[in-house]
Amino acid sequence: MAKELPYFKFEPNAWDNGNIQMCSKELKGLFIDLCSIYWSRLGELPYALALQKHCNGDSIALQSLIDLDILGLIDGQIIIDFLDEQLNEFQQTSDKRRAAANKRWSDNASAMQVHSKSNAIREEKRREEEIKEDNIPTRFSFRKSLCELGGDVKLVDEWLKVRKAKKAVNTETAYNKFINQVDKSNKQLNDILKICVEKSWSGFEAIYLDNLNKEQPKRTKAPSYGY
Repeated sequence: MAKELPYFKFEPNAWDNGNIQMCSKELKGLFIDLCSIYWSRLGELPYALALQKHCNGDSIALQSLIDLDILGLIDGQIIIDFLDEQLNEFQQTSDKRRAAANKRWSDNASAMQVHSKSNAIREEKRREEEIKEDNIPTRFSFRKSLCELGGDVKLVDEWLKVRKAKKAVNTETAYNKFINQVDKSNKQLNDILKICVEKSWSGFEAIYLDNLNKEQPKRTKAPSYGY
């Protein structure tokens, strides 16, 4: 584990008001254990590893956390949204520091009048990277991305109200997870948005449609800050 990431941020208020309060003390303890291993592995936690290392092969407890939307599960990987946000922030900070270090190195090389061919190639490459970075949007818009993908503006706004009420965070990671599940569902985006609004779902997974088709009661997804 990198020294720069010895611990993650934890908000007591989010814990006290989140879905985690519907869990037993045993499930709460399991969640903290999963957060710790998730953080130490930089967000890479296979479902199979979590099941064997912390649940002794018993999937009931792990599935309970997934059903309450305290954990996510995509392509066999455990997802913990509030930790992903912090890991993404750290990555962005590291990239900025690396760019600043590269700039200082380049400036010192120029001052020393180092004109070797290898230095000239590195300088040109650095400039190309800076131009590419300047063309990358610095602010992601959850709403704009859904509308550009064909989402009905009214449906998008209604669903964003649901997500806000559930304290769901509109990050690019959350957007990509949602679109991935929409693609798996073989339904139109607006159809899924309509269902999410009607069911007050702040998130969506393709498997939910099977539950609806079977007319089985399904616990409403009510994420709160990722736990």
